[in-house]
Formats: sequence, C-alpha cells, structure tokens
Amino acid sequence: MKRQLMACLVLLLSVSFTSGCWDQKSIQDLNYLSAFGIDYENNQYVLYAQSTDLSSVAKQETPGTNDPPVIISIGRGETLQSAMDNMQKNAQIPLFYGFVSTLIYHERMLKKDVIATFDILNRYGLLRYTKWVFATRESIPDVLSNHSVTGFSPLTSLLHQPQDVYAQRSFIEPIRYFTFISRFWEPSNTVIIPNISIYKYAWKENENFISRLTIDGIHAVYRGKWNGFFPNNDLLGLRWMNPHTEFAGLIIEQDKKPKATLRIQNVKVIVTPIKAGENPRFRVDIHMNGFVRELMGKISADYIRKDAQVQIEKQIKGTFLKGVAAGTDLYGFEEALYKHDVNAWKQFAKNHNNKIKTDALAEVNIHVRLSDSGKMKLNWYHYPDHLLP
Repeated sequence: MKRQLMACLVLLLSVSFTSGCWDQKSIQDLNYLSAFGIDYENNQYVLYAQSTDLSSVAKQETPGTNDPPVIISIGRGETLQSAMDNMQKNAQIPLFYGFVSTLIYHERMLKKDVIATFDILNRYGLLRYTKWVFATRESIPDVLSNHSVTGFSPLTSLLHQPQDVYAQRSFIEPIRYFTFISRFWEPSNTVIIPNISIYKYAWKENENFISRLTIDGIHAVYRGKWNGFFPNNDLLGLRWMNPHTEFAGLIIEQDKKPKATLRIQNVKVIVTPIKAGENPRFRVDIHMNGFVRELMGKISADYIRKDAQVQIEKQIKGTFLKGVAAGTDLYGFEEALYKHDVNAWKQFAKNHNNKIKTDALAEVNIHVRLSDSGKMKLNWYHYPDHLLP
C-alpha cells in the first residue's frame, strides 16, 4: 500500500513539473515586426522596424474608416546587433521577428558594405530567407510609413506582396532574400535589387493626392560591391531578357501614330557564348507570345509582329549599352559564360578589371508569335479610310 501511495505522489509531482505552457506569451503581449530597413549614417548602423497591428491585418466585420497608424522603431549602433539592442531597450513589450517579410537596404548601406548585414540576418533563426529585398534612395521611415490602398491591410501592399503587382505588369522582377543570397555569392553574377520609392501624383482621395509606393529602377551588385543605380527609362530591354516576364506591354506604331497594343507572355531566352577569351561575345535568341489588347486602325498581323520584333531588339541593345557604359553586366552574360564553359570564364575573370564590352552582344534574334487577339477578331471593323486614326 505504501509503495502504491509513493508511486502516486511521484506521478503527481512529475505532472506538475511537465506543464508546458507556463512561460507562453499571449499574442496580444507581443510587438510583431513586419519589415526591416537598414541604413548607414554618421558612422553608425541605423535599423528601422515596421510594426504590425494584428487588428488591422485580420478581417473586420465593421472596418474602421481611418488607416491604422504605422509604428516605426529605430535603433542605432556601431554594429547591427548593437542597433537591434538599442531598439529593444525602449520597446516596452517583447519584439517578435518571425513575421518580417521585407528587407530594405538604403543606397548608403549598399555602397558601404552589404556583407556586414549578412551575419545577423542569417544567424538569427526567426529572420526567414523568404522575405522580399528592396533598396531605396529615400528616407526609410517615409517608405515604411507609406500606407497601402485605403481599406486594405497594411500587409497588402507593394512592400509585402510585390509578386501580385509584377504579375499584372512585368517590368522589374521582385527578389526574395534566398535568391539574393545565392546570387550574391556567385562571382559571375550581377544581382539586381528593385529600388522602391514614393510617388505622390498618381492617386487621389477626396481631391487630394495621396502617395503610393512604386518601383522606379534597380541597384546592381557585383562581387559584393554596389555597381550603380539605373532608372526605369534605362531598363526597357530588361523585361525581354527575363524568362519570368508574365505580362509586359508594347505599343505598335505606324507613321508615328499608335495603331495597336500588345501584351507579351511566355518569354523564352537563350544566351549562347560564341566567342570566349578576354573579350567574349554572345548570341541571344528570344521567343515570346504576344496578344493584341487594342486595335486602333487598319493594320496587318504581319506588320504588328515585325514592328514588335524591331522595337524589342532596339530596347534590348539600348539597355545593354546603358549597362556597359556604367561597367555593369545587366543581362548576366558573364553568368552565361560561367555556365557554358567554366574554363573560358576563368580566363575572362582572372583579370578582375575585365568587363563585358560594347561588342559582346554580337547577335539578337527576336521571334514574336501572335497567339491571341482576345474575344474579338484581329480586324473586326472596316471604317472608311478617311475616318481611321
């Protein structure tokens, strides 16, 4: 009997020591961070963190009319960890890093040394590799404070869900942190980071302009170093060299007047090195499908296809020359050489001063297939010639 009693007491004590939720925090007692911004000013790292109000993320039966406030935490220090410690000391409640979905580098940080940020971002387990990576030339607090469209969650925005916008208008592809890291450490790769900025004159609310985030260019990083900023106007050819392009637009003109608009899909890019050595040369073959979105005059399918091919070739060459002038391989030709023939790439790369030159783009072959004209026939009307645009 005594043995049974002792066994029961031991069992009860063991149960009391194995209660697993005694130190669990309630969700309302944590500050959830959704984005980081990293800058370098006055010989200090500056860390910005955007906080998320869970009540504004969850769907409400009776939503409020005002946008939820944006809370920005700021920390400064000689290292990123000391900047994070500085941010935490005034936090009032514990910070939770597991929901950070966006990382923004200021241009000053890219110019200084982006490698210095990798240690803490990769060692800390709660900071995931799936976050989006942007760069900016503007004030990071202003970018983080910019709201999404009224009535939507703060996380439903270009900053946190850029892939949805890219699917509707493919121009500069967003990049995730794991892709950024993998490309960064390959010596043949040029990493392209979208530049995010604030545009103030596209949307109105009650007759007043309201600011919105936009992607207006890219920053190039090559062998760990910042390699320049390029605005959108210099990047018209970049979308045609990207196999992930989903929906890109093109205006077809005749006699300097718009006659049709195309949407390009299913881009297939083949880059073939045709000469190795210190001055390699490449042939580019691109196949794509186009469908007619607008038809504003009498024009043949053959003319639409040929004009599209001429424009695309011109834009590809123009962007390539902009990159070469800045010493930047925007199209990743060096990577293509590395994958095709690593020994040829070593011959090129052994001199670190070697750059892709203007004659590297030896041949461009564009093949546009008109695959669709929507719900209507291509030439669905026959206006009298004097009434055509």
